[in-house]
Amino acid sequence: MKFTTKSRYALNALIELHLMEIDGPVKVSKIAEMQSIEITYLEQLFRKLRIAGLIDSTRGRNGGYFFAKDPTKISVKDIMIAVEEDLDATSCSGASDCSDGKKCRTHTLWASLNTVVVNYLEKITLDTLVESHDDHYINVVNLR
Repeated sequence: MKFTTKSRYALNALIELHLMEIDGPVKVSKIAEMQSIEITYLEQLFRKLRIAGLIDSTRGRNGGYFFAKDPTKISVKDIMIAVEEDLDATSCSGASDCSDGKKCRTHTLWASLNTVVVNYLEKITLDTLVESHDDHYINVVNLR
């Protein structure tokens, strides 16, 4: 499981979109400026998020991006799956043959860790991140 800047940038950009969307669709250039993300990189991420059905866009003078799905229903897992190649902590991507046709000695450890992390990310919604923005941590007790 490797969390890259794709996930971090996508999460921050969608939080920004959530905060700015009140006034209608938001231009990707505005989000890129607010988050100090290169616009071409953010456009690539937004293309993936749009393909995943999380956001959509409209053209024209008042065009921009908006949520295609209710932010209270978008999990961090949804966002990360949309922009990352995979969320698998095992080097074999879950296949039973890690190497030489058999599971490695630590396969169960990594598979279990993967399950815990993915389940955790599934419980945190974009709305939760926006609400906890001023907090220093997300209350994980309420996520169980």
